[in-house]
Amino acid sequence: MNQKSTTCIYWAAAAAVAVSTLAAPAWADDSLSPWLVRVRLLDVATDRSNSAGGGVASDTLKVSDKVQPEVDVSYFFTKNIAAELIATYPVSHNINLSGTDIGGLKELPPTLNLQYHFDGMGTFMPYLGAGVTYMRTWDSSAAGGTLTTSQNNWGADLQAGMDYALTKHWLFNVDVKKIWIDAKVQTTSGTDVLTAHINPWLLGVGFGYRF
Repeated sequence: MNQKSTTCIYWAAAAAVAVSTLAAPAWADDSLSPWLVRVRLLDVATDRSNSAGGGVASDTLKVSDKVQPEVDVSYFFTKNIAAELIATYPVSHNINLSGTDIGGLKELPPTLNLQYHFDGMGTFMPYLGAGVTYMRTWDSSAAGGTLTTSQNNWGADLQAGMDYALTKHWLFNVDVKKIWIDAKVQTTSGTDVLTAHINPWLLGVGFGYRF
């Protein structure tokens, strides 16, 4: 994890401590709807890792980091088990090779996770999750338009986070995900040149509303 990502986690932890000083009622209320919507500010911090090929050395390709808003929707099957669908608008990245920008791409990475929410801690509600990510790329062009990236890419993820109840319906959220996902770098004719290991950390801080 890079220094920027570590700093982001420190700030998220500090915010959680600050919010935890507020008095709030218990959030695990049977009268609440099973639907929860969150809005987060998300830091997408990618790896600098790739296989060697096409005259490109290993671990010299970088898909740029990105900070942007993110929306997710959760459905609680029970008070402990929930499914979460993470969605966002398209993310634009630059592609960097050995310190030089050589192009860019757009991607949309919806993620579906199954979560376990721990209870018995009052207004503090940590959770763990795991699931699958589908990354669709387009407008991908590199090396003067001679290279592109695979459009359909699948990967797995792990998740840890916490909700803190501010009121019966409103909550504060901190969330960290690690996604393992690759994209093929290809010629415009479809020949694979190398594999970019994007493998981002997703670091989110935001607020949610339980209906």
